[in-house]
Amino acid sequence: MAWGESAAQAETSSPFEEYLDSVTGARVRILTNSPSKDQVVYQTHPQWTPGMSHLVFTSDRSGGMLPHSVDMKTGGVRCLVEPGSGSFALARKEDRLYYQNGHDLWMTRVDTPQSVDLPRTRISGLPKGIDGIGEMTIDCDEDRLYCRTEIEKDKRWGIFALDIASGEWKKVTECDFQIGHIQANPYVPGLIMFCWETGGDAPQRMWRVHADGTDKRPFYKETYNEWVTHEVWWKPDRAVFTIWPYDEEHLEKPHGVASADLETGELTIHSQYRAWHTHGSPDGKWLMGDDFDRNLWLIDATSGERRLLTQGHLGKKCTTHPHASFTPDSQSIVFASSHGGNDDIYLVDLPEWETLPKPE
Repeated sequence: MAWGESAAQAETSSPFEEYLDSVTGARVRILTNSPSKDQVVYQTHPQWTPGMSHLVFTSDRSGGMLPHSVDMKTGGVRCLVEPGSGSFALARKEDRLYYQNGHDLWMTRVDTPQSVDLPRTRISGLPKGIDGIGEMTIDCDEDRLYCRTEIEKDKRWGIFALDIASGEWKKVTECDFQIGHIQANPYVPGLIMFCWETGGDAPQRMWRVHADGTDKRPFYKETYNEWVTHEVWWKPDRAVFTIWPYDEEHLEKPHGVASADLETGELTIHSQYRAWHTHGSPDGKWLMGDDFDRNLWLIDATSGERRLLTQGHLGKKCTTHPHASFTPDSQSIVFASSHGGNDDIYLVDLPEWETLPKPE
């Protein structure tokens, strides 16, 4: 159903092919369907324009993995940046996509008619002494842009903040470990979560810091050699993540979809199973987790009960991870799927809870 339309209108006007999951009955819409490699934006970052008129995703259909958009009313797809562009970040409140091209940062607007060229405004150059930047994230006030950098090759990594109005850069913090998954708190200005990136199990995965560089410390302090991963903000004072039970010993310890309090670090296990990625609904009612068969599970955030939402997304030739996340209205989940034999973007609506099957 195109956003903003009634169910009756959608019966005749939806631009997307859809089907009912054969096991759960959930309605699944296919937002992209092509031989190209299409991927959702990682669940740590926004991917919907205000009003959910467009979904931003990455694709190699224009050369390289570049940000594209799909119009939710027409199904039209367009590339949003120039070839050779790098990191990008989408704002939540304003229709603005920031991205790197060469040694400059630019801004464009996603919700632009297909018949009109996309606007392109230069915001700033790169921080002094920095040749390139990695992942970017936007403060919830949308006046600052944060990015991770490598300050000294293989030795020091940092986070820098850009004042979007003035173009002035300031260093937030630096670490002697590789920084990854930086994500500004969507609700609290000047608060950043990031991780110790190893490509596997870090000694202390989750960290937080204020934009002025103060109060840098572990977010959730790990114990019993936990494998903590895939952290993402859920509420102003809480992040959700998974604890992977990597051996038989850790299957006997707390694991699965978990969350922690920002100030105390107190741990809550919401659903104990072999989860890998997770995300929380903006309204606070739901959590989701996937598994290595690419099933998506819906979790009641209050009771912790888990039910199967959709399955069948592990294709014979494609093994894409779902990297699923809730839509801003908490009514659906968008994810990557190999269901049709390609790497595509799907959207599943949340049906009535009682209709979903329980784990066997």
